[in-house]
Amino acid sequence: MEKKLTVPEKTFLAITNGTSLDAVTNILGIAARHEFTVAENKTNYILISCFVAVGDGIDAWLLFQDKTLVKKSVPTRPKPNGIEKTLKLVRKAINAPAATESEMLDYLKPYGGKGMQHATIAENVFWAGAFAGVTVLTAGYPLWTWHQGNKELKSEYATNEMFLKLYDGCRASLGMSVDAVDALYGKPLQVLSMKNKQTARIYGDNRNLENIKPWLLFSCVAVVFNPHGNVTAIYSDHFFSDEWKK
Repeated sequence: MEKKLTVPEKTFLAITNGTSLDAVTNILGIAARHEFTVAENKTNYILISCFVAVGDGIDAWLLFQDKTLVKKSVPTRPKPNGIEKTLKLVRKAINAPAATESEMLDYLKPYGGKGMQHATIAENVFWAGAFAGVTVLTAGYPLWTWHQGNKELKSEYATNEMFLKLYDGCRASLGMSVDAVDALYGKPLQVLSMKNKQTARIYGDNRNLENIKPWLLFSCVAVVFNPHGNVTAIYSDHFFSDEWKK
């Protein structure tokens, strides 16, 4: 179930600049994660990320300019606060240096290139127990068991996969109307008022999928509209804050 949410290292590294957004998302499938869609200086930018199947998964960014891949880069771990400040984080991602092939290869080495033997003791104990099919205890509480809750786990991953497809920020486009976006994502969880008479509509689901690894969990989507009711920006995943849906 998790394998579907990641992409093999060779597949990721084979993607080259000049490839179209449609071609890349077809290659990555559900492993592609929308980060943002904005217009800057009359140019449309779309950033997507994906988890590369190295170790427990390492994420990398792909930036598209007018739906053509222009660079791969290492994530900068943005921490969005107010939705009106998110554009500053977007600009940093757009201007971040591209990673060379050798830099990306080095970045994708698990555990900083030191291998599984240099993981923390807690990580080694956890995975050793997991693959042995026994319960691993942390502070006296069962952390994970191979056989327990298998049916529930499958159900949650199926739900998560459904939401990954439904709340994919790439489904919306700049210039779309409020009605058109509502038709894509359904009724918003929240509508936020912004400066200059802009609004942001937050789409997603508040369901608690507690057994899904946090980094593989679907993201809600924030869509910003101008005073005329047309989309000017779309934020999700690392560029989305859970505070916006409260």
